[in-house]
Amino acid sequence: MAKILLSDVKAGSLVGEIHSETVEFYHKGELCEVDIMFKTLPFAISDDLHNRMNNKEDVAAEWISKALVDEDGKLQFTKKQVEDNFIQPLANAVFNKVWGLDNIKKAVEKQAPKKKKE
Repeated sequence: MAKILLSDVKAGSLVGEIHSETVEFYHKGELCEVDIMFKTLPFAISDDLHNRMNNKEDVAAEWISKALVDEDGKLQFTKKQVEDNFIQPLANAVFNKVWGLDNIKKAVEKQAPKKKKE
């Protein structure tokens, strides 16, 4: 388990961290992958998006557009570009990464009791 100092949090070290991931999705019946870079959004932005999502508002395109960046942290897509140029499987896969759903799944799997071998 990594230990983080509150002084680092106060300095903003967790916000804007850039992560590199490979996202897999299906297109035309074939498994495809794309490399993405995304930044960790600050609480004020992600909390607003979470609240709106919980109120049944579709925020996926906006969330993706606020998170996908290049290696210098420059945003790569507008919301409109995500809406117009992403296909549903790609958007779902990217959203799961930038929202953190993959991390939640991994944490749950880690904590799940291991089945005993007979």
